[in-house]
Amino acid sequence: MRSLTKLGKRQYSVSRHSANTGGWVDGEWVLADREVITILANIQPSLLAYQSKMIPEGEREKEAIAIFSNHYLYTARTGGEPLEADLVWYRGANWKVVVSKPYLNFGEHCEALAVRLNDNESPRIDGTTKREDC
Repeated sequence: MRSLTKLGKRQYSVSRHSANTGGWVDGEWVLADREVITILANIQPSLLAYQSKMIPEGEREKEAIAIFSNHYLYTARTGGEPLEADLVWYRGANWKVVVSKPYLNFGEHCEALAVRLNDNESPRIDGTTKREDC
């Protein structure tokens, strides 16, 4: 029997800043090292009105996706040890996590919203839509 927490999820690559690297060094900002991890997630277009209201004001005009993951995703962190947000590789582009809601009462489950980070064009897919698992 398949686990309900894995239903419809696939593997995706996430670029994440490593903790305890980067920061201010001799008055200059040094970027933190990045590592690439693999997550298990279901990614869908973010079309619901309440989701767009959660996205920060300057990001609302960008294309957004909703991510339902078995792994925690992180937004940018400020303060004493600032870190950049996680970047999810999806449809040929990086997507920056701008909202993250981890649920501790359902195992490792996280719902997140991400906006398209760069202007890479996603390839158009010709043909009809079909399910691969039929």
